Amino acid sequence: MLTAVIVTAAVLGVSKVVRDWLILRQVRAAMEAGTSEDRVRIGMRLAEALGGGQSGQPGPSPEPPAGEVVTPPR
Repeated sequence: MLTAVIVTAAVLGVSKVVRDWLILRQVRAAMEAGTSEDRVRIGMRLAEALGGGQSGQPGPSPEPPAGEVVTPPR
């Protein structure tokens, strides 16, 4: 019984790591292919999903201010 619990926990842990890796790979591809405005939008949504940013405010993620120039870090 204990062995089954340990195996189940290990399988669930590995599957979560694989899922997170696949998600981060897609986010990285989107960040590299997008414009600077897309990068800001993706970053804001990612921060919100991870529990940072503007959590607690209902509605869609806000758009970056119009005319603001965003330079990606090098």
